[in-house]
Amino acid sequence: MTDKNISLQTCTPAMEIAAAVRSGASSAAEQVQAAKTRIDVNEQQIRAWKHLDWKLAGAQAKIIDERAHQGALAGVPVGIKDIIDTCDQPSENGTLADLGRVPEIDATTVQRLRRAGAVILGKTVTTECACGASNETRNPHNLAHTPGGSSSGSAAAVASGMVPLALGTQTAGSVIRPAAFCGVWGMMPSLGIIPCTGTLKLSETLDHIGVFANSAEDLALGIDAISGEDGIDPTAMGQSPTRLSSDLVRPLARPRLAFLRGPTWDEVMPDCAKRYEELAANLGAEPVEMSAVFDDIVEVHQTVMFAEIGHNMWPLYEHAGTKLSKMMRGRLVKGRAIGAEEYLCMRARIYAMRMAFGAVLADYDAAITAPAPGEAPLGLESTGSRMQTLAWTTLGVPAVNVPGMLGPNGLPIGLQIIGRRGEDGLVLRAAAWLRHHIS
Repeated sequence: MTDKNISLQTCTPAMEIAAAVRSGASSAAEQVQAAKTRIDVNEQQIRAWKHLDWKLAGAQAKIIDERAHQGALAGVPVGIKDIIDTCDQPSENGTLADLGRVPEIDATTVQRLRRAGAVILGKTVTTECACGASNETRNPHNLAHTPGGSSSGSAAAVASGMVPLALGTQTAGSVIRPAAFCGVWGMMPSLGIIPCTGTLKLSETLDHIGVFANSAEDLALGIDAISGEDGIDPTAMGQSPTRLSSDLVRPLARPRLAFLRGPTWDEVMPDCAKRYEELAANLGAEPVEMSAVFDDIVEVHQTVMFAEIGHNMWPLYEHAGTKLSKMMRGRLVKGRAIGAEEYLCMRARIYAMRMAFGAVLADYDAAITAPAPGEAPLGLESTGSRMQTLAWTTLGVPAVNVPGMLGPNGLPIGLQIIGRRGEDGLVLRAAAWLRHHIS
């Protein structure tokens, strides 16, 4: 159900763009111009972008077209969430407190995208510091509804066909939830698979970088290009680059699926819960219960997240507090008030839960569950509940949103696939198989 003023554009898949540019059938310059044409159609209504510089994009394209070796993402236009640093474009973290900020060096992810031949087209809208007040992006399927957050602009840009790939981040639900609301593929790889160097630090225990795309193959292409340790981010230490594209090339067999309602399932809207339960039954996904070890996962997540946000972002409060929203200031004060003993106890609980979760899915390749309570809520004041994604973020396991399901009002609801930490290829293969078996 798309608002009558919006005509969603069709974007060539990243894999096809790169192949065409490498073969000489197209050029990076042509792909930039095509992206500009698509963005011009709907950007005024959707407002996915915080910063676009077409002269700079053209200059990047020229360099790519002159290279002898153009890379796996040759000429692919990519959107970058505004909390991820770019040395040639403003990186303002969605807040007036960082207005005009241009970092000296690119984030690791951006460096790797450039090496792979991608065009860093611009910066996409984020909520305030990825944890505060909503900004102006609208859902391409209905402008009166939120696109989700905090990676609002990245999800909306891919959903409306502006770009084939965009980067987001997730500390609670900021990749999977907007992917579900906007009806696109989104993946949060296992914790540490993608280094967070050069990305606004909210919670070192929980921060993930993820990718939005319109196919499993494009997700794989993007994640393969930016994954692996960088010698800087300690969470990524020892991580090898993924080989998700190779994983998807192999024939897809029926996965062994579990059905996880999760610790916050009561929040899922009845109509949507029924859809998920019927789908699980049709797929033969076995209901699996999570033990009492995970009962307090919401409290644990919230305590650790707010404590670390309060610590990491307190300098921003001290030098620019009046430029932050009331919501943001309140969250930072709340985080600073959490005592060391409570924080350390809760962080230890996270590690215990992470160790215990492998046994939950020991007999399965992946599990299906809801990515959100239902369709995108009406209004732009809230980006929706993060409770259906919070547990999996806490556990650091891979999660994928598979698009294709619609809710009772015709808006996307998506299907979330999760698995054991480190088994990203298996989870994405299960997601690709499921895309052909849901409606």
